[in-house]
Amino acid sequence: MAVDRTAATRQDSREGGCTVSGMEDDPRAGEMAVVGGLEDAGEYAESSSTHAFLRRAWERFGHREGLGGADQQGHAEQSASIFTFGDRRLPPVGDAMVVVPTAEEGEALLAMYFDFAMPCYRYLHRPTVAKVFAEMQHSQVDLSGRPRDDTTTTSSRAVVWMLLATASLFKATERLAASEQLAETYYAAAVAALSRETGRARLESVQARLAVCLYLLHTGRPNEAWHNLGTTVQLAFALGLHRTRAGPATEDVVVQECRKRTLWAVATLDTYMSVMLGRPALIDDREVNQRYPQALDDDEMAGGVSSELVGDRIIQASIYHVKLARIAKRAAQAQSSTQTQSFLQKVETAFAVMEELAVWQKSLPVILSGVVHPSSLIPIFRRQTMVLRLAHAHATMLVTRPLLLVESVAAASLQPCISACLEGTTETLQMLSGSRSEFTTFSAFWFTQYVAFNAVSIAYVWLIQRKRGRLLEVRAALSDDALLREAEAVQKHFAGAVEMNAPSLRYNVVLEELRQELLRLSAKTDSRKRSELGKHPFEQVSGSRPQEELIEVANAGSITQVASISADSGMLFGGLDVDFPFEPDLWLQLDSFPFSDEAFNDWN
Repeated sequence: MAVDRTAATRQDSREGGCTVSGMEDDPRAGEMAVVGGLEDAGEYAESSSTHAFLRRAWERFGHREGLGGADQQGHAEQSASIFTFGDRRLPPVGDAMVVVPTAEEGEALLAMYFDFAMPCYRYLHRPTVAKVFAEMQHSQVDLSGRPRDDTTTTSSRAVVWMLLATASLFKATERLAASEQLAETYYAAAVAALSRETGRARLESVQARLAVCLYLLHTGRPNEAWHNLGTTVQLAFALGLHRTRAGPATEDVVVQECRKRTLWAVATLDTYMSVMLGRPALIDDREVNQRYPQALDDDEMAGGVSSELVGDRIIQASIYHVKLARIAKRAAQAQSSTQTQSFLQKVETAFAVMEELAVWQKSLPVILSGVVHPSSLIPIFRRQTMVLRLAHAHATMLVTRPLLLVESVAAASLQPCISACLEGTTETLQMLSGSRSEFTTFSAFWFTQYVAFNAVSIAYVWLIQRKRGRLLEVRAALSDDALLREAEAVQKHFAGAVEMNAPSLRYNVVLEELRQELLRLSAKTDSRKRSELGKHPFEQVSGSRPQEELIEVANAGSITQVASISADSGMLFGGLDVDFPFEPDLWLQLDSFPFSDEAFNDWN
């Protein structure tokens, strides 16, 4: 794609304007550099910074809803481990006997895990897991996770316990509380088993700990998951999973392929956690030369490798998921790089990555491309298609969202990227609002929550920019009112599905802050238009929303009862009529704020 260098590099110098260029173009760059950026989990000293606005948002929304007083919350958090600080806290599991499920229950949980819970993180060999489970199920097991008269390894048993724990989270919603308690019991058995692991590390040692990381994310404990991922990566390196083995293969196909699958599953999770938490990735791709897994499903490995196999494979989605994550990782690293980038360099990077995404999408097999209607697919392919669509939309939004912060004079030359950003946003919102039956266990879908947060925040930022008179020349497929309705619908569903005091609650704090800024600007615009109408109070302005409707929207779908906004005053943040600041690194701040330790300290 060609880039109009002249138009793209012009910037609007109006007061309150913002650019996508580096700090060297920002008049406050010197002060920001001294104080420290969000990469260091620090805060900007400016009272008008995005970080300061979001801190005040927690005070305004959180404490009003009785989420726990400062003393109560502060005491609870200070008693938590440094590795779990800020995470959701679940009731402890007692020392009760852990019973291995019956064969029928176990088969159902295995199916839930492989066919629904883990459509793309397919690093386990299903027949091997089933064999270990069969060896475990005939013995009663204590919390150490060691069945009597069982010859399986400790790490293998931990893998099975984690599979049972994860699958239990995705049971029917009417049994959610009981299922979560049972899941915690299985999780405790796995952790106890891993704590007793001795001797040389095994492939299962990595697999079990990767399962622990994913489970912690599913249950609202991202910080603990992050710290566990560090150990998982180190064990993977110690076993040489990141390297292609030279010479003739001495292992069977199952071991060879599971080594590849496990390494790339760890790398993919590392990518998405680094993006989600706003922290550096743990794995440097330059140190990895491991091949991608072969397109062999679990039941095909026993017969050896064959180049004549044809047809669709369940493992294909995992491979394409890995490739997509690597594209997203490169884009995220370019955006968070400490090396100064000009505005033009950022634009060129966005166009280049968009081309990579287009090539990736064209390479998808028909079964995963979206050409086939989801209702015509078997459940596992339907789930895989949805996950890949979400991941592709996320990558598109990640790459292009910084360009929403440009001034209008440069926006026309960025039409392809901005349009792609809005398309990814709209697709995500419509997919989530139209597929709620697929997300009855929304609180367990950590990646879906994060992508939903991205989509809704992008929608609000886009609409705020339009209310500020920017990007008006950019053509969008969906009207502003229609996009707002989609965003509000998803946020309302989001707010009803997440757990209080979990990281997801903080997503809602950020989203509500953006929405209130949009409502404030809408109120000011409506007030100005009413003044201009003068003697024609009943004349309707095209595209505007009555103030009464805006107030109703503000009260209907939020996580709190928001105080009425005066159309005449338009005041927020303690009476200050101040715009929400869209700084060059706005997106990095929004992403990392819900998981920032210092931010959480301020909330308490």
